[in-house]
Amino acid sequence: MSFRSALIAATAFVAATNAHITISNPVPYSADQVKIDKAAITAEQFPCKSQYGFTVTQMNSMKVGEPQKLEFDGSAVHGGGSCQLSYTTDTTPTKDSVFKVIKSIEGGCPGVDGTKSFEYTLPDSIPNGKGTFAWSWFAKMSGAPEFYMNCAPIDVTGGAADASGLDALPDMFQANIASTTCKSPLNKAVKFPNPGSNLEDGGTNDLEAPTGECGASGSSPTTPQQPASSPAPETPEAPAVSAPAVSSPAAAPVQSTLATVVATPAPAATGSAGAPSAGGNGNEAGSGSSGSGSTGSTGSTGGSSTGACTSEGGIVCNGPTKFGLCNGGSVVWQDVAPGTTCSNGVISKRSMYYGRAARAAFQN
Repeated sequence: MSFRSALIAATAFVAATNAHITISNPVPYSADQVKIDKAAITAEQFPCKSQYGFTVTQMNSMKVGEPQKLEFDGSAVHGGGSCQLSYTTDTTPTKDSVFKVIKSIEGGCPGVDGTKSFEYTLPDSIPNGKGTFAWSWFAKMSGAPEFYMNCAPIDVTGGAADASGLDALPDMFQANIASTTCKSPLNKAVKFPNPGSNLEDGGTNDLEAPTGECGASGSSPTTPQQPASSPAPETPEAPAVSAPAVSSPAAAPVQSTLATVVATPAPAATGSAGAPSAGGNGNEAGSGSSGSGSTGSTGSTGGSSTGACTSEGGIVCNGPTKFGLCNGGSVVWQDVAPGTTCSNGVISKRSMYYGRAARAAFQN
């Protein structure tokens, strides 16, 4: 290769790697390398551009509940798109690390005509101490489905004593890498299957659901819109005796499409489709005739994984093996962690749950 050809190739590489976006605040791991290489990540580089390691260029101190700024370096926003802010307690994340969503921005992120800053706060479920903040981005007009991700070290104060509350948050959405079949739409901002309770609407009116098997929420692209059209959720308090449905948790095997990120035990059916069970105790979610029942294993829609709820922001149980957060009157079911169960709006160790269930059965 001639010197001129080599120079052209090098210039093209530099232009390509700089024609994207990285975070500048909080300061990312290995900031010098990440600032140069702004390209999307591959499955081998997941998470966080791990090929550059996790050198702490600057520790970012954050206090739970205080406003924080998300700021960017770069100018090629590719028409915007959708972003998520997530957190893991791992200080050296691996492909097995579980990132929990603390905020989702659908549309207009990291900007449309140029980058803009965004405000966020850490929820009180994040434990004190060091961990990893993650910014992930699915560009609207990148020419091909891509996945951008930067991570930064943070030191949290004013938070929880442990990480138990973190499990209730949804897992970070993953798409467009070889380890998953999930794909974000082209020329549209992705509508996240499970954005969590802290959702910012970018106001761009260009959202579209992803395709493929798309994460721990287990929902199909159109599932998040279904609960709004079902009349059943309007009477959640009536069936106050929903507890018996929990006493037979092994009636049927799981029928959901599992996440690409989290491997969890199979959930069990919790009762017949004709018996709505949306009690106010946080233990079950209502099921209407549309088939959006507590597990989706008996409904007519062939396995819906959403339900209705009224305890906004609270944990809702769908039998002992499924839970979700009540968000806007609907809930997207997720499997509980191995060795735990969900009952009365509380996720606890399996041994504790079965102890209570056994005593209740004996007394009856």
